[in-house]
Amino acid sequence: MKKAIALSWALGLLSVNASAVVTEQHWGNWYGNNGGMEFALSTQNQAGETLTLTCSNKKFIARYSVPKDSYEISSDEGASDVSLIINNTPHGLDSFPSPPDGKVPASATFNALKHTSASDVIRFTSFQSGDSKDFSASGLASALKEVSWEDCMNQ
Repeated sequence: MKKAIALSWALGLLSVNASAVVTEQHWGNWYGNNGGMEFALSTQNQAGETLTLTCSNKKFIARYSVPKDSYEISSDEGASDVSLIINNTPHGLDSFPSPPDGKVPASATFNALKHTSASDVIRFTSFQSGDSKDFSASGLASALKEVSWEDCMNQ
């Protein structure tokens, strides 16, 4: 009897824990989560570099890393002149309105990423890191299809 109670209690705990786990999804070359309380999409390029896009604390953040060199830099940690280059066009990542038009550069970048195609390429660049190698945009538009700028800001 004690074994049956212990087993049912353990199974109950397991089912509660399993429902709390967010499963990673895949869209083309991109993977991660795009909904709920977490938003993080990542991809890797042929050079072994990683690009991660997140929405957190009312900011859209791009993080670039080279895992083999233990190097990481992001748009929200004091790097200067940070942008994402989509097909050779730079897109800013500042989350604050820019004068004179009052537009938020990160919002325009987010929307440009939503409209990428499988043949588009993305690079991360900053004063400190220089340009990354090319990342494929394949799958990114699908990952962002159901996500709006407002959804990102509400994370």
